[in-house]
Amino acid sequence: MMGPSHAACGAAAWVALTADYQLRLQDLVIPIGWGVVDVGHAGVLTGAVVTAGAALLPDLDHPGGTVARSLPPLSGWLARGIGRLSGGHRRGTHSLLGVAAFTGLAAVAQKVGLPIDGLGWVWPLAAVMSVLLIAFAVKVLAFVPDRIAKLDWVVGIALGVVVGLYPPAHEWWFPIAVFTGVVAHLAGDLLTTRGIHLLYPLRIPLPLPRALYKNRSFLAVPLLGNAGSAGELVLLAPVTVFALAGLWGAFALTTGLAVV
Repeated sequence: MMGPSHAACGAAAWVALTADYQLRLQDLVIPIGWGVVDVGHAGVLTGAVVTAGAALLPDLDHPGGTVARSLPPLSGWLARGIGRLSGGHRRGTHSLLGVAAFTGLAAVAQKVGLPIDGLGWVWPLAAVMSVLLIAFAVKVLAFVPDRIAKLDWVVGIALGVVVGLYPPAHEWWFPIAVFTGVVAHLAGDLLTTRGIHLLYPLRIPLPLPRALYKNRSFLAVPLLGNAGSAGELVLLAPVTVFALAGLWGAFALTTGLAVV
């Protein structure tokens, strides 16, 4: 899957998990989300931004990718290091081990807090990770042109401050957002022809038809074809509409607009 598709799927997955309301368009009533995780209406908005970025985390194994250029030079250093540790593209970061590592890091970041006079408790690691994830989404969705890439820092920090001031109302919102985004990424790449090394570093297949495996380790269910294919674009359209509808509904409820 391409970067924008991953980001949209991550945001849509967060909306599906956290939103729980109906969107009314004239006489049409559209249910939005299942409300599995209660984060408040503002949390649907701020968490979606972070989850969209988390849905790009696995691609930090590719030093030449768009994500690696999101916060230069920091993101480039991270991509080179993670690429070496993970064994290359679509291996360690695209596996169950990668899901556990990213989620575990987010859980630790969520729990490392410091008391600040006048502000109460702050969570510096979660704040730094949020800035990084937001910058991923900003870069991949092309909100900031490449010629002014340093502006990614400004946008990432600004939105990170907003998330810090109005975090989702759930004790474990950050690891849930990271887990949701990373799993959405793996699901998207699983549906392409290249597949993912789901059980990395093990090179054994699951008890599934051999036709779903490439080189005994890469699992692929290529319903979408190659990354960036027409099939991916067909899937992206309703996913994006759902995410935008959910975010609009959350914004309306947060601000008191009488549209939901």
